Amino acid sequence: MTGDDRDGSSEDLNRTLNLLLDALDVLPDKVRRKAQAEIQLLLSMLQERRSPRLMLYGRRGAGKSALTNALFGSPVRKIGPVRTTTGTAQWEICTIGGREVQILDTRGVQESSAPEEDDPAESAEESLLTAVGEACPDVIAFLVKATDVDTAIAEDLAILERVHRETARIHETDIKIIPILTQCDWLHPSDIRFPPHDEDDEEKQRNVNEAASVLLEHLDRNAYLSQHVACDVVPTSALLFFDSQGRINKRRDYRWNIDLLAIKIQEVLPDNAQIEFARLAQFRKVQKRLAKRIVTATSVICGAVGATPIPVADMPVLTGIQATMIIMIAYISGSEVSVAASKELLVGLGGNIGAGFALREIARGILKVIPVAGNAASGAVAVAGTKALGEAAIFYFIDKKSLDDVRRNFRFGQ
Repeated sequence: MTGDDRDGSSEDLNRTLNLLLDALDVLPDKVRRKAQAEIQLLLSMLQERRSPRLMLYGRRGAGKSALTNALFGSPVRKIGPVRTTTGTAQWEICTIGGREVQILDTRGVQESSAPEEDDPAESAEESLLTAVGEACPDVIAFLVKATDVDTAIAEDLAILERVHRETARIHETDIKIIPILTQCDWLHPSDIRFPPHDEDDEEKQRNVNEAASVLLEHLDRNAYLSQHVACDVVPTSALLFFDSQGRINKRRDYRWNIDLLAIKIQEVLPDNAQIEFARLAQFRKVQKRLAKRIVTATSVICGAVGATPIPVADMPVLTGIQATMIIMIAYISGSEVSVAASKELLVGLGGNIGAGFALREIARGILKVIPVAGNAASGAVAVAGTKALGEAAIFYFIDKKSLDDVRRNFRFGQ
């Protein structure tokens, strides 16, 4: 994984992962194999995690740089209001709060003037082909300005098709395309902002829907590209302003549907790039979606461990697996976290966790003459307890609730 991880969270994750793998070794072979099979999602996310690679493709003025800034909530890219700004199409490592993302912010296609930044390539297409040959994008964001959906779009699609074909050929993989309608705030009536800044406006929404429909029709007519489109057109507004320290001016934040776009990107990213993307995008919806996926996977693992007939001895294993889940959720939140912070949550909920373990042991004693039934009940309790603990971690790290609030919520969940 790239990046210096100034908050030390990466080191904590690596250490916790090693402890988890060691803990699994004490389980019986059958249980260990099942747990290891289920844990592959967590392993791929943790061991092979890396920064995501996003390719932004669109005409000059489509708002590629502005969308990047809006997506990551940081002035990552310079915005050129008149002339073409972006020069050579090359992978750029952008650092945001100590975390990294690789962005291919391409020259505008069909541009009529040379970019302000140097580019030895004669065209945007040539520049693009060179860049995608160096590294394969995880996803291609196809940006079209809302007012340009029916203007010279054929050439945009032709270039995109050639670039996509070449990328797929070189890297022997399928790259998904996310069509994005940008600058929807410019559509008539242009004085209407999107909710929550203004009330819903039927005329505005109707024009947005029509523009999105036109763009989707153009994509559907292209037999090749239509096979690789990941979702419906995502209409957006990336309008926002930053203060002198590069922080979002909350009173001048007019972004719309950027969180939905982040979810669509996350859905097509490979597992090993999802954690870093969730940390970067800083949208709670994105972080919760990934966190709940991790809670589900962890619960399945704990269910397998809890169902094994080794009384008490598996408690350290379950605790290790659950601790790994908490560390991962803390890491996803993007805040400065460590094993100590996760331990604080575990200790703060100690009474409840202890009760959960006691219930699990009681379940083991049920119907001793039918051990399988007792083990199944024990596994079910382990699953329920892990899910509750995962929800508590989400409440604490992602929702930023106090430990007292989390304790009340967790107790209610029990």
